[in-house]
Amino acid sequence: MKKTTLATLVGAAAFAAAGAANATIVVGGENGYEFSVDGNINQFFIASDQDSASGVDQDNQGVANGLLPTFFGFNVKAPEINGLTVAARVSISPSTNNGSYPDGALEGQGSMEQREAFATVDGAFGQIMLGKGLGLYSANNILLDQTLYGVGATGVSAAGDQNTGQTSLGRIGYGYEYANWRSQIRWTSVDMAGFKLALAVADSDDLLQPADYAVTPYEKDARYEASLSYATAFDGGSAKLWLDGMTQKIDLIDAGERKTNAYTIGGQLVLGGFEAVAAWYDGKGQGIGGLGLGAFGADGDERDGDGYYAQLGYRFAGQTFVAASYGESTLDRDSSLLVSDGSFGDLDKNSMATIGIYHDVTANLKLVAEYSRMETEYHIQSDEDEVDVLAIGGFISW
Repeated sequence: MKKTTLATLVGAAAFAAAGAANATIVVGGENGYEFSVDGNINQFFIASDQDSASGVDQDNQGVANGLLPTFFGFNVKAPEINGLTVAARVSISPSTNNGSYPDGALEGQGSMEQREAFATVDGAFGQIMLGKGLGLYSANNILLDQTLYGVGATGVSAAGDQNTGQTSLGRIGYGYEYANWRSQIRWTSVDMAGFKLALAVADSDDLLQPADYAVTPYEKDARYEASLSYATAFDGGSAKLWLDGMTQKIDLIDAGERKTNAYTIGGQLVLGGFEAVAAWYDGKGQGIGGLGLGAFGADGDERDGDGYYAQLGYRFAGQTFVAASYGESTLDRDSSLLVSDGSFGDLDKNSMATIGIYHDVTANLKLVAEYSRMETEYHIQSDEDEVDVLAIGGFISW
């Protein structure tokens, strides 16, 4: 049998979030148990043309997956017993790319990731989720971004290497921060007239400390995340609003406490064939894109950052989505930086404009053509870096 997937998070849910049809293969078991599988394979021809402030340009042509890696998900669902429904999902996320970043610091170690491994318990109280899945903070920002089905940015800035790692970056660091895949315990409320509240305690990021303190022993506290959302449907359309936040800290044994806090607010409006998305965030000690790069100054102080993106698209006949978007991510100046060095310490703003066509040939085949223009500006260095990215490819899903 086949049914429309309602699986959680990115992977199967990413397709549902962006409106593409996706089928889950369901096998019934004894006593009402269900086992199902779902997934996708995506591949792109990616050409990038760099205009570097250093004068050393890198022009690449490659074949790789986009922002999403390959997903192969396994789902188990038990029948309802005493008002409780127990389910679980485990997925593997192999990259189709030949290689990844040498140190694995940005997009995972090697070509295989374990992004999802969690169980859920649903009841009158809502849902409890236990395990590893997409974080709450900034999840809506990435799930509703057009580049989720494309490539977007090929590097964490427009400077330096533009060979994508295990995946590309989409708009991460160019309008929102990375939600990331986190080991967590999460509670989500039942729907309350369109409102939903979610709270999570998660394992915190290990790399909050400045590079100068990389070998300093530290103690970390848990990471706390929360999300409040509202969704409604009306004749001819729908709307969604969200407010997410996070906080965490580590204590460097010989250098004091470091904190990072952030929040984001956004909304989506679907009216007829038009779809609009806008989101804004503000953070401290997050670095560019929430990846930790440039999070702290040379003196160890947390740097402030903020950003936004706006997107407008039209869906023709429910099958072809044409969209354009623009976003920025900024970091306040590192007051201890005295000279220009073109590094993340000097980075002022990442910006990117994207236009794309995303066409569903069938429920299982999506074709994509996307163009992005990346720019990076600096506080002290006067020249900026620019990269043009053209991506053509698509998804096969099941």
